[in-house]
Amino acid sequence: MRPGSWFHRMRGVIALALLVCFIAAFALTACSDDDTEAEPPATPTTEVTVLAAASVEPALRRVDQNLRARGASVTLSTEYGGTSTLVSQIRSGRAFDIVITASRTHMADLVDDGAVAGDAYPLATNRLALVVPADNPGEIDSFDDFIAHAAELTTATCAEDVPCGELARTMQEELGVDVHADTEETSVASVMTKVRMGEVDAGFAYLTDAEAADDEVEVFEIPDFPHNDTQIWAAVAAEPQEQEAAEQLFTLLVGESGRTAFEEAGFLPPPAAEASSLD
Repeated sequence: MRPGSWFHRMRGVIALALLVCFIAAFALTACSDDDTEAEPPATPTTEVTVLAAASVEPALRRVDQNLRARGASVTLSTEYGGTSTLVSQIRSGRAFDIVITASRTHMADLVDDGAVAGDAYPLATNRLALVVPADNPGEIDSFDDFIAHAAELTTATCAEDVPCGELARTMQEELGVDVHADTEETSVASVMTKVRMGEVDAGFAYLTDAEAADDEVEVFEIPDFPHNDTQIWAAVAAEPQEQEAAEQLFTLLVGESGRTAFEEAGFLPPPAAEASSLD
């Protein structure tokens, strides 16, 4: 090719253009790598298996939401049921990390069985209440009115081996009344379902469950019932599946964050320190 040809004259310009393109491509690749490295790695999470009394669901939902909002490394995998059912499952070998019961007695049984560590702790207190459907088919206007017409009304209670059933029995003994239960359920959640669906005229459930149902039910507190309370207890399994994560969650539950979650769900404070021992 002749030195004076057009290509000969332009080859320097072409080489410079190719160099610029190479540098630009290299810079884009480097930026892309930097952007990828700048993304924060996802926080690894550990699921903690919690067996919990049905009545504590509103509080545990708050606990779980708080953990997720904070991007915590612990998440809850919760199974709810009647406390006596949960105890039976544990005695049958059900694996778990933390158990939350709706009574001190059931937790003491688990401690005696060696199923949980010895540091069980009270989280909150709950009360029994009379609950009726929103349309109030039995036309009940107070607890005393209910008792006066109990024989004519259909009523749901918990079975006596469930904490809410034990409390209903104690109520009858202390107040000298008979509620004429037409159905005995395995959990307070089942009682609430019967009431909300209008399958019964009234039911006895925890005050927190009644408040969580909002405008689906009407609530009447029980007067002159001095022992109208049950304690919510938590403990770590003797052989948890996730030891470290279970201990982290337990510490949160018994601390300020856990107390706040239970209070926001309508629970009363736990018993005084001198009354909180399982001994």
